Amino acid sequence: MTQPMKYERAIVIGGGITGMLAAKVLSTYYHQVLIIEKDELPDSPENRLGTPQAFHPHRMLPLGKQIVERLFPGYTKELLVMGGFNTMHQTSRFITKDGELTLTDTEETAVTRRAMLEWVLMQRMVKEERVQFLEKHEAISLQFKEGTNQVMGLIVKDRQVKPGSLHEMKADLVIDTSGRMSKLPKWLKDAGLTLPQTDELSVFLGYSTRYYQIPSGAPSLQSMVVVGQPDKQIPTGLFERVDHDLVAVLLSAAGGSHYPTTDADQFDSETAALTHPAIAEAITHLTPFTKPKGFRVPSCLRHHYEHMQDWPSGLLVMGDALCTLDPIHGQGMTKAALEAQTLHRMLKQAQKNERLSFEKDTLQQMQQTSELGWWLCAIADMAWDGVELKGETPIPHLTFVQEFLNRYVQYAIVTKQPKRLEAYHRMHSFLTEPREIINLEQLNDMIQADTSGETAEWWKQWDQKNDEGNRAFFHEAVPDFRLEHLLSFD
Repeated sequence: MTQPMKYERAIVIGGGITGMLAAKVLSTYYHQVLIIEKDELPDSPENRLGTPQAFHPHRMLPLGKQIVERLFPGYTKELLVMGGFNTMHQTSRFITKDGELTLTDTEETAVTRRAMLEWVLMQRMVKEERVQFLEKHEAISLQFKEGTNQVMGLIVKDRQVKPGSLHEMKADLVIDTSGRMSKLPKWLKDAGLTLPQTDELSVFLGYSTRYYQIPSGAPSLQSMVVVGQPDKQIPTGLFERVDHDLVAVLLSAAGGSHYPTTDADQFDSETAALTHPAIAEAITHLTPFTKPKGFRVPSCLRHHYEHMQDWPSGLLVMGDALCTLDPIHGQGMTKAALEAQTLHRMLKQAQKNERLSFEKDTLQQMQQTSELGWWLCAIADMAWDGVELKGETPIPHLTFVQEFLNRYVQYAIVTKQPKRLEAYHRMHSFLTEPREIINLEQLNDMIQADTSGETAEWWKQWDQKNDEGNRAFFHEAVPDFRLEHLLSFD
């Protein structure tokens, strides 16, 4: 885009968490921001039809919380006042087949239902003078300026009247945050544009959640994760406090050979069949509050719109509409927050440099926010039989990275080093570069600590026989995700 940026009106498609974060950023730069939302806005913290995954536990990772707090000061405190569970100083158990470690949370974080997360943001947004929700409205197609590749708005259907009335809405910038059901690929094809190849992680993920109430007099119960065993098709189990008097128990497995049950009688039996009985023992002190409810994800998609030479000006895309991460890893909301931070940074640069190629450069930056999460999800999920990665971005030395991380976690637990396990979790939270964990020095520590000699024997198949060759091998296996730049706010 070479003409000066205009900042009169921006339209956001989708009023979920990604859409509201985008709208908040846009409100600093645009005189009017419209949020197009298919659903009717709730009048209390209730799940919407457009968020079928909302029944299941949601937690903002520390980085996501920091960004959201910057955009909505006091957001965490407000959730806590509404009944969210404060993880500050709380301990949790991380349990594997090799043993367990107990970790202590050092940050104030509110664990609560997704409906409450959205509700608090929504109440803030409806008070923004420059932001307006258009509920029960649906984006039907993009509008292009005649004879150009410039998006100038949308055709929108007003669903408040039947069968619905169509009208045009002009905008200087349109951002699609409509999620995994985005119509953007179809709209671009309808405009005669050629789409680049999409990466697809055929994950065949299934998970099931049941809520339990904590009765008065129940013993103090720690949150915990019982790590599954993909090679034996044993699911992972999560036990987590949600609000002040509820616990969520979630069972998950990928690959499609077994989906955790949604049968109430069978749910506790499947919980008891996990690698460790800790969760099954804990729920004996609780009272079932809901029936189990399942959610399935056939595949995750990563669109490479940044490769399009003819990407339309006046158009951006964020959130699951750009890249869907496996929701079981809990990284989606933090990725959305990083994208919102990126949007702010690029709009700020555009004000200083009117000839900036804003849309293409912003798409490149948005794609970077997906790279680490996509890499981590693929590594974890492809340990399950039946999961397959298709597309233009293969993962070099995948088996090595998978086995290294498994051995790293085993090493941390067997040698009782919680700091090592915390570093592993920080990597999955986008706070630590994988190269800080997966490197030659860490391998040597693991070999020296393993008196059985098994780790040294395992390494022989990868050993390049000299230090220079080994460092080159690690460099090739583990990308530099440039987190320092990604985390920069300005």
